[in-house]
Amino acid sequence: MKALLYTEAGRENGKVTDIPYPECMDDQVIVKVMCCGICIGVEQGHDTTGTSLSKYPVVPGHEFSGIVHEVGKNVKNCRVGDRVTVDNTVPCGTCYYCKKNKPIHCRDFGSLGHNINGGMAEYVVVSSQKVYHIPEHVTFEEASMTEPVACCVHAMDQIDIQYGDDVLVMGAGPQGLILAQLAKNSGAARVAVVGSTRKKLDILERLGIETILMDRNDYSVHENAVMEKFPLGVDCLIDATGAKELVYSVPKLMKMGGRILGYGYYHGGEELAFPFSEFWDRECTYLSTLSQVGDFGRAVDAIATGKVNTKVLISNEYALDDYFDALDFNINSRDAIKVLIHPFDREDAHEK
Repeated sequence: MKALLYTEAGRENGKVTDIPYPECMDDQVIVKVMCCGICIGVEQGHDTTGTSLSKYPVVPGHEFSGIVHEVGKNVKNCRVGDRVTVDNTVPCGTCYYCKKNKPIHCRDFGSLGHNINGGMAEYVVVSSQKVYHIPEHVTFEEASMTEPVACCVHAMDQIDIQYGDDVLVMGAGPQGLILAQLAKNSGAARVAVVGSTRKKLDILERLGIETILMDRNDYSVHENAVMEKFPLGVDCLIDATGAKELVYSVPKLMKMGGRILGYGYYHGGEELAFPFSEFWDRECTYLSTLSQVGDFGRAVDAIATGKVNTKVLISNEYALDDYFDALDFNINSRDAIKVLIHPFDREDAHEK
């Protein structure tokens, strides 16, 4: 079968090639992959120096949906032909954190597309316990984004928006767009998003979410605009930018006692000089979020009920053979949001 395979980190070690069809064990399911999304952080990691979870050789792709193609003899929760998405996480189940029912902190964490073969392939073998059915009205393309929605659902648990809170989301990338929709459908009074790309902010405005355009050369522009909208500041701020320099301006945007959630991962060699004194002065709380484990059910529901519109996130779609063109587009285009890969031809990708 055809798959994207990295024998080691780095583009010179990656190619679309033929690999053996997977073996289906008694408690496993083989999924025919109809759509797989590019997670720019992870996929760019494979293409350069690897990720924190990488183990090679590996087939990338942890955001995917498809059709159950084969089931093991012990599998009762699904059958051949079912339309599904798959939770990529594989905690060990035996470490200190797993036994404390905190598998997201597992010390021997497995993840499809990182250190276990993932969905950038025609077929992928998964545990039947990780399979989630998708409703008929949800397309494979929409369902392929269940994983990023699940990560954002966990982030909502962390920030714990209270009824009547004012919420600001920093960043209008795919995660920022999802987080803003979830916040809008929480008990928040008002939700606004700061982003630097007008096209992405236009998507949010069509969804009824307030936006503020950032000037990357002058942060005072968006800071002043935020304070005009929220004279006392905001109760909750979610930083989905991954731009560490923005952290320094965050406290001045907060109400006294506000909560800040770091969602975007801060890249780069410099250590983050955290503005502790400003946090103390305002009695703010800084929270973080890692990924997700066990939030797929709520994520599928959010997509199915329209609380999160994933269709509007789709920028471009490519065949698996054109994966590296897709990755380069995702890296280089500021208008790119979610870029999707189809291991099979497009007509087959829409079969029921």
